[in-house]
Amino acid sequence: MRGRRQWLPGGLLIVLGTILLLNNLGYTTISIGWLIRQFWPVALILWGVSFLVGRKGTGELVTGLVLVALGVTMLGNRLGWFVFEMKRMWAFLWPLALIIIGINFLRGPNVTGRSNTAFMSGIEKTKASWELEDGTYWAIMGGISLDLNKARLESGKEYQLSCNVLMGGIEIIVPEEATVYCEGSVMLGGLEMLGEETGGIYASLAAERVAAESHAPLIRIHCRAAMGGIEIS
Repeated sequence: MRGRRQWLPGGLLIVLGTILLLNNLGYTTISIGWLIRQFWPVALILWGVSFLVGRKGTGELVTGLVLVALGVTMLGNRLGWFVFEMKRMWAFLWPLALIIIGINFLRGPNVTGRSNTAFMSGIEKTKASWELEDGTYWAIMGGISLDLNKARLESGKEYQLSCNVLMGGIEIIVPEEATVYCEGSVMLGGLEMLGEETGGIYASLAAERVAAESHAPLIRIHCRAAMGGIEIS
């Protein structure tokens, strides 16, 4: 995803640089300030198109369509193509976003075990040895960092972790000798799992890594994030 997003800022910089060069050479007299004020919604449209062109699933399709719709609506208003009250759109989108975020968290699996919550604070298990157990982790305006290389794992045992983020972040380092299955979805944030990544208005991702040892411990990580991010590496 990172590679195919680079053309957007790069292309915009080339366009701005070309206009400045033509202005300085006396060929044009285009106001950069006016151009940005008038046509900045084009950046939203191009951003949405980049999601649509390289989409991997339904999540990126939704993100792309929403960004294109917002960009076209704002650009049309500015250029006088039509009149649409943006207040009406925002009044509809924000409550809908909250509803979808709530549904997304409710769709998460019911993982038994201890609940660990970092509310405007942090949880860090990266130094001393610790016992890994099934459980739920919540990062609400806070951060959680777990190094499973430091955790005591039993050979052949399956572990279930439910990781949830609301305006925060969770970082998990998984051991090479374990089989790892990850899945999750995100709204207004990003997910990075075992080298794969996605993000945007709404996106989902799944990744896995199978250990060479047949009796390796199995770790299943279920992720839900809103206005934040989760990284598993």
